[in-house]
Amino acid sequence: MLERSRMLIFCVTLLFSAQLFAWGPEGHRLVADVARARLTPVARVQIRLLLGNDDLAAVASWADEIRRDRPETYDWHFVDIPQSASGFSESRDCYRPDEKHPSALEDRHNCVVDRITIFEKILASLTSPKPQRIEALKFLVHFVGDIHQPLHAIGEARGGNDIHVIEFGASQCGRNPCNLHYAWDVGLIEHAGLRESQYESKLEHLITKENLVRRPIGSPEEWADESFGIAKRVWLPEGGAVDEEYYSAEIGILNQRLAMAGLRLAAMLNKALGK
Repeated sequence: MLERSRMLIFCVTLLFSAQLFAWGPEGHRLVADVARARLTPVARVQIRLLLGNDDLAAVASWADEIRRDRPETYDWHFVDIPQSASGFSESRDCYRPDEKHPSALEDRHNCVVDRITIFEKILASLTSPKPQRIEALKFLVHFVGDIHQPLHAIGEARGGNDIHVIEFGASQCGRNPCNLHYAWDVGLIEHAGLRESQYESKLEHLITKENLVRRPIGSPEEWADESFGIAKRVWLPEGGAVDEEYYSAEIGILNQRLAMAGLRLAAMLNKALGK
């Protein structure tokens, strides 16, 4: 009975958390699955030495799970590029002092773009303490996924969290009103109605069909600019509809972002751990 109660609390917590964070657990696991399939033998061994296994999906949501206990990491999951801007600017977008998060007063790398770069260097450094490299690996698995979620790169309405929408006929998503950000985190992926293995196969087919492996790996700054451009295109007004028409129009780009996140995560890990 106690175990069932704990499981219920855990599920409710995940549902509530998904309203606030990027890609729900399924989206992050899919990114990790795509990356894991492309690890070099050397990188795979190095990941086992750090994690005890090479199952990146098992740690894909760790950065969300620790967020309440590590408030300094709150802003590391996104970058608030102003809607009127032409693209990412480190000086403007990575230093946002916030009295609610005291660490933000000193942190001049307080965005997902800079944090990916920082953790990539820590992971690649054989002189970094092992606990720091383990954390860096877990953050990277998560943050490379985050930066490919389009609404994690736009500051308008808190990345769409304040844009209430009707999601497939419902105004409530769990305990909270449906919003545009949540639709991209969870709603559109869930609407596909696929198991994780089925969705992974779908992404692999997309990678082959569109030859996504030939696309440039790029940099975190470029990934943010890509997401920012997409966010402006898929934006909805207050009260807009995430319906079958919207799903049909946008699920292709969402799947492409999941796939590219996995490909780029694999490239980053292979480079950092390939020595």
